[in-house]
Order: sequence, then C-alpha cells, then structure tokens
Amino acid sequence: MWAVIPFKRIQHAKQRLAPILSPEERKLLSLKMLEDVLEAATASEIFDGILVATNCEEAVPIIRRKGVLHLQTSEELGLNHAAGEASIWLLNKNIDAMCLFPADIPLAKASEFAHLVSCHSDPRGMTIVPSHDKGGTNCLILSPPNLLPFCFGADSYAKHLRQGLNLNLPCRTKFSDGIGLDIDTPSDLRAISMRPSQTLTQNYLEKIRIHSRLNQLFW
Repeated sequence: MWAVIPFKRIQHAKQRLAPILSPEERKLLSLKMLEDVLEAATASEIFDGILVATNCEEAVPIIRRKGVLHLQTSEELGLNHAAGEASIWLLNKNIDAMCLFPADIPLAKASEFAHLVSCHSDPRGMTIVPSHDKGGTNCLILSPPNLLPFCFGADSYAKHLRQGLNLNLPCRTKFSDGIGLDIDTPSDLRAISMRPSQTLTQNYLEKIRIHSRLNQLFW
C-alpha cells in the first residue's frame, strides 16, 4: 500500500479563500498543509512508500526534507490528471494498492491512516472517506490503483461511490474526523481555528491572526 498526494501549483491554490487571505498567504498555507499531511502519513508507518505527484517547484524542498518520493506530473491539469499519472506510475512498479488523499487535510492523524489501511483487506475493492459535508472525497483507497476513473471535484464522494457500486466492487465508507476536514473555504478556516492547536497549519493561521479576520467576515 502506497500513499499518493496530488498537489497543485500553489499559484493556483485555494482561490475560494481569497476573501480572507492574500495570494502570498494562500501559497504559504498550502505548503504548511502539505507538510502537516506528509508528517501524519510518515508517522503512521503503515505505507510501503509515499509519493507526491506535482509540478509545483515550491513543494520540492518539503518533499525532499520529508524523505518521500516526487513524481513530476506533466501538466497542471488538475487533481484527476495527477491521480491518474500516479496510478500508472504505481502499476508500472507492480504496486497493487493506493491510498490517495489531498494535501489540504492538515488535521489528518497518523492513527487515522493506519486504521483506514488496516480496514482495507480486499485485493480488489475501494475504501472511501468523504469530506465533513459528505460532498467531496478526502481519502480514496483503491486496489488496484487504477480500479476506477477519478472524479474529484463537486460531489466526488457520490460519484466515486456510484462508480464502485456499478462495478460490483466491495465499497467501504469510513468517516474520519481529521481526514474529513479539508480547508477550502473561510468556514473551513473557522472550523480548524476552533480546534486545539497542534499543527504547522494552525500555528501559521494563529500567526496571521485568522481569528480577528474571521470575526470581521462572519459578524
């Protein structure tokens, strides 16, 4: 089982946070979240390898520092394209299972990854963790890695689940508190800011005084 983290160029990251964060702050936030996610994935000790699929040059120092592998993706064509390239890379290496998750789930815990992987025992099947609003897909375990087409985007949880059921695959839905919170909107920033501080992402948000900005935005 390999972990795969697709990561888009930080210049294009987190546009929905523009009402509350500057372009430079959104870039730094994206990199902090990547570092937190890689820390949790590494600490889980459940993966045979960890691969970051990206063509973002700013992410490379973090990838190297964490000691994980970097797959240089061909173009900036979105999460689905990067996930597809990563799945092909894994298949060419005879790797038969993939745990795919985004880099914007900074509250993900090592224990959550370990639990999800331990629950996925099917040689051919899918385990999926929806986002907290049950709209998106925040973790997708597939064996083999190219089991079905990727549908990340609006309503991806329902789309991935529907594909798996249409293929008569064993499909497990797991709910996970840390993995389930992806940071896309100001409301997500409010949710993470209300949790006890334990990550680089939360430390950064405290540094830029996100609480006062959120109070102005929501009140």
